[in-house]
Amino acid sequence: MKFQDNQTYTYFQSAPTLKQINRVWKWILIASTISLFILFFIYRNSILAGIGNFLTVAESAAVTPSNQTFFVLGGNGFERGKGAALLAQEFPTAQFVCTGGGDTLNEMRAMGLNFTSSLLTRKCMIEQGVDSLRVTELGKATSTFEESEEILAYCTTHNLKEISVVSSDFHLHRMSMVFGKKFREKGILVHFFGTETKDFRAQSWWTFEAGLITTFNEYIKIVYYVFKY
Repeated sequence: MKFQDNQTYTYFQSAPTLKQINRVWKWILIASTISLFILFFIYRNSILAGIGNFLTVAESAAVTPSNQTFFVLGGNGFERGKGAALLAQEFPTAQFVCTGGGDTLNEMRAMGLNFTSSLLTRKCMIEQGVDSLRVTELGKATSTFEESEEILAYCTTHNLKEISVVSSDFHLHRMSMVFGKKFREKGILVHFFGTETKDFRAQSWWTFEAGLITTFNEYIKIVYYVFKY
């Protein structure tokens, strides 16, 4: 404060200190966090369902393909095999190629059963009534990326310009990421079909242990694939 001759007072206000600024930002952060928590609580079902739906939507929608070659990815021979068998009924002249190598489950190995993923899927399809002559195997790949490479080589060898790929519905988004660009660059049109998950749905995945595990695994794999490939 400065005393002047005209009997008026002039006040000098100093700039806010770093401590004061930090205190303000702290309260802003707390208020924002509380607001976000409230909004999440109110709209939690819609948000969580959106998280599941994101995984079950492919880059290319499953439409009626003009091609007659379906590739069934390995990883869950029962669900994907049953889903592929339904597609075999819908497309009675289509041929199916099951992919996926790797080891079988420990429980099966304990019984001396050493099946690849592709063989398990093929067996499931045949048990569901699909003619064995309509189902062949590519049993070397051990990941979605390796399967895409194996399928791309198959398409090149057999001069295929349009194919369909079948996998679990929760696998669709990552599958379309892996297949999309490289197949477009080769002029190959890919249709994606998702088989129904047996134990849970995208709209309620968080209410089931299997849904929690599958959803978190998929998001971790998506991040991994983004940086890896």
